[in-house]
Amino acid sequence: MASILKVDTIQDQAGNLIISKDSGGGGFEGTYFSSTSPKVFTVKVITKTAASPYYSVGSTLGYEVNGIETPIIELKGNDTGKPYYYKFDQSDASNSTHPLRFYNNVSKGTQFTTGVTTSGTPGNAGAHTTIAVDNDTPNVLYYQCSSHANMGNFINHNSSTINTGVFLKLPVADGSNGQSITTNGSGTLAFSTVTETKPTISSVTPTVITNDATNVVIAGANFQEVPFVDAINSSTGAIVTANSVTFTSASSITANFTLPVDGTYFIRIENNDGLAVRSGSAILTVSDAPAWTTAAGSLGTVDATGSVNFTVAATDATSFAKTSGTFPGGVSINAGTGVISGTESGSAATTTYSFTIRATDAQAQTADRAFTITISHGSSGGAQFN
Repeated sequence: MASILKVDTIQDQAGNLIISKDSGGGGFEGTYFSSTSPKVFTVKVITKTAASPYYSVGSTLGYEVNGIETPIIELKGNDTGKPYYYKFDQSDASNSTHPLRFYNNVSKGTQFTTGVTTSGTPGNAGAHTTIAVDNDTPNVLYYQCSSHANMGNFINHNSSTINTGVFLKLPVADGSNGQSITTNGSGTLAFSTVTETKPTISSVTPTVITNDATNVVIAGANFQEVPFVDAINSSTGAIVTANSVTFTSASSITANFTLPVDGTYFIRIENNDGLAVRSGSAILTVSDAPAWTTAAGSLGTVDATGSVNFTVAATDATSFAKTSGTFPGGVSINAGTGVISGTESGSAATTTYSFTIRATDAQAQTADRAFTITISHGSSGGAQFN
C-alpha cells in the first residue's frame, strides 16, 4: 500500500493558514534538512481568492505552497554551524516570470540574500530558491515575487535577528550593569559603555569684569563651532546669554557679556549636538571697579620738616599703593586706609612731589589717579637767622 504524505496545518487568529509540521507528527520537525536533502516546498502560481490576505491587493496572482494559498510558513534552524535548508521548488510551469525571493517587508524594501541560493528559471525543471536557516536568519521574512506585488506572505522563524523593517542582530551575551545597546550601523547590536563627549570648562580670563560689554576667554575642551554660552547668576539663577561667541578652537572660545547685575556667575556651554556643561563653581565675578572720590591733582602744601597728613579715597577700594612717582622724604601711604603721612625730611628747597596711587577692590579691580604734594621752604631767596 502506497504511503501518504500528511501535511498538518493550523490557523492563526486572523484565519491565515500556517504550514507548521510534516508527517513527523507530534510537533516534531523531522530529520535534519541538509543542503543535499532539504525540506521541499512545492510552489505554484494561482489566481488569488479571498483566502489570500492580499486578495485584490497588488497582483491578481499569488503563490500556492504545498497546495495552500499564500500561507504563513514556519521555519526551523538555530545552530549557525548547522543550518536547516528549505527549498522552494518553482519547477511548475505556472511559476514562469515569478521568481520567489525574500524581503524585509511586504513592499519588498530590502531583499534578504544571506544563505539564499537560486537556480534555474522559474517555470522550468530544476528551478528553485533555497534558504539556509540558522540563528542569524531574521525572525520574519516576506516571500514575494521579485517582479510582481503581493503574491506571497511571510515566514516565521525563532531567531536572535529581529526584522523591524530593518534586520537587527541581537547580542549573544548579556552586557554589564549600566551598559547600553549600540549598533555598528550595519544591523549588529551589542552592549557597550556609552560615553558622551561633553564640553568641559577649565577657566575664564579675566575672572572679574565690570557691567560693561566685555570679552571673556573660556578655556576647556570639546567645544564645537559655535556653541551657545550663558552666564548664570549664582544667587538669583538669572540667565544672561552672551552677546556673541567667537570660536577659536576646540579648547578656546571668546564670549562677549553685558552683565548689568553685580555678583558671581556660573558659565554654561551647550554644543550644537545638545551636550552641555556648567562650570562647577561661579567662576566669573561682575563688579564695578573702584571709583575715586578724591580729586586728582594737588593734595596740599606742607612746610619743610612739617607733618604730612592727607587721605585719598575710592569707593569699594580695599587697598591703596603708590605705583609710580615719589613721595616727600619720610612720607608713606597706609595700604588699608589710604592715609599718606609722615614727617617731611630731606628737601633743600620748595619741591612738588608727583606720584600715582592705585586703588584696588576685593575683586582685584584697580583704578589709578595722579596726585601731588608740595613741600614749602618759604619765600624764594629768604633767609633764616638764629
